[in-house]
Amino acid sequence: MKKFHRNLNIMSIFTAAVLVLAILFWRIFMNIASSNVFLNGIIVGTTIFGVLLCFVEMFRLLPEYKWMHAYFEGRKLSNFVPRLLHPVSMALNNKHSNVSMTQLTEIIDLTSARIEDERDSIRYVTNTLILLGLLGTFWGLIITIGGFASLLNGLDFNNPAVLMNMQMRMAVPLSGMATAFTSSLLGLAGSLIVGFLGLQLQFAQNTILKDLTDFLSRYTLKKPETEDKMSELIDVAPVNENTYTKISDIYDSLTGAGYDVIDLIRLDSRTPAVVALGTDERLFLGVANANSDLLSDVLKRFELCFADTLEDIQIDIRILALGGSDSYSDDKIVHFASIESMNKYLRRNQNIAPETKSEMADFDAYKEYIQTTIKYLFKPNK
Repeated sequence: MKKFHRNLNIMSIFTAAVLVLAILFWRIFMNIASSNVFLNGIIVGTTIFGVLLCFVEMFRLLPEYKWMHAYFEGRKLSNFVPRLLHPVSMALNNKHSNVSMTQLTEIIDLTSARIEDERDSIRYVTNTLILLGLLGTFWGLIITIGGFASLLNGLDFNNPAVLMNMQMRMAVPLSGMATAFTSSLLGLAGSLIVGFLGLQLQFAQNTILKDLTDFLSRYTLKKPETEDKMSELIDVAPVNENTYTKISDIYDSLTGAGYDVIDLIRLDSRTPAVVALGTDERLFLGVANANSDLLSDVLKRFELCFADTLEDIQIDIRILALGGSDSYSDDKIVHFASIESMNKYLRRNQNIAPETKSEMADFDAYKEYIQTTIKYLFKPNK
């Protein structure tokens, strides 16, 4: 928060210094501006608009920054709905959960794109000030050249008062030069002021993006036992690099959707699987490169086991198979052609973590039963 406020303080001090200089050199400033009231007035007005826009954008960042820190530090969240960090709010669904590397990249990319959109307005104002300065330069040069042309065409060198006439008619080309120089000066000065304030705003936006990346990285890396479990799975029976990558992606997808991954098992000597639990008696089995007969057999084994041991609880068992083509014909076995397709499916079936102590106790009991069942069903493969 200190870094964020430091940028705001720098903006305030810089703006105050500009105002003090404008007041101290008021007469000089008015002489410069009055050389072309119309164009220079537009430049000064655009500069003031750019300064106000920078401060407005900065103050709009403050609640976003506070919301982000409140969320990731576990403090009570207000009813504030973030605008810039809306992708973060939607992805995490206001629940503390693990974030997969795929989700982390998507969230950072979306937030960066929104920040870039915010910067475009400041850049446009800065470029407009430079353009107005150049426009005034060419405008002034046109007046100057036209004035000199008119002056030379109207001079009668045989007239003894030619010097007096020349002196009187020099006002037009000189006013053109004044317009050229003053508009260029005000345009460059305005772009410098707005550009500096925009730079401080960019630093503040980068602070938010950096802190967001750090916070999300903690959630991504919150379970270091993942690699240990994967290594444990490979020790049971080696898998090729392609299968290892797929099963790792499945693991990240399930944890990213809020499910509690409790085990990595073998359906047979060649087929690894991820077992994930959710609330409302949902059980997901994520597999890679498995044939349909094996999956159907595993599903029947689960259903028969639960039918024999459970009476009032109906466990929703779904097998997510990565490989082949997208197929949703079977509600219990869903095939995905890519990890992106699986992520879309899981985003539509996000898990809602237990909130009360009673719900947590029920979930722990449910998890303990499932773990016992897994050990029973797949003991030969472990």
